[in-house]
Amino acid sequence: MEELKKMALVTLGAASVSFEKLDKTIQELIEKGNLTVKQGKELREELMKKGEEAKPVTLKDVEEFIGSLELVSREEFDELRERIRKLEER
Repeated sequence: MEELKKMALVTLGAASVSFEKLDKTIQELIEKGNLTVKQGKELREELMKKGEEAKPVTLKDVEEFIGSLELVSREEFDELRERIRKLEER
C-alpha cells in the first residue's frame, strides 16, 4: 500500500504543472506553427481558469482514495499465502 501511496503522490505532483512551464510549452507550439498566437492565448486562459477552479488535492484525499480501494495489507497477504501453503500440503 505504501508503494501505491508513493505512486499516487508522484502522479499528483506530475499533474500540477507550473504556469511557467505551461507558458513555455504554449510558446513552443506557437513557434512551431501548431497554434496561432490567438489560440495560444485562449488555451492559456482556459487552462489557468480550470486550474483556479480545481480543488487542491491533499494527502488526506489521497489516503481516503487509497483506503476506498479495499486493498489487502502485506500482513494479510502473507497470512493468506501461508494458509494456501498449508492447504496445499494436505
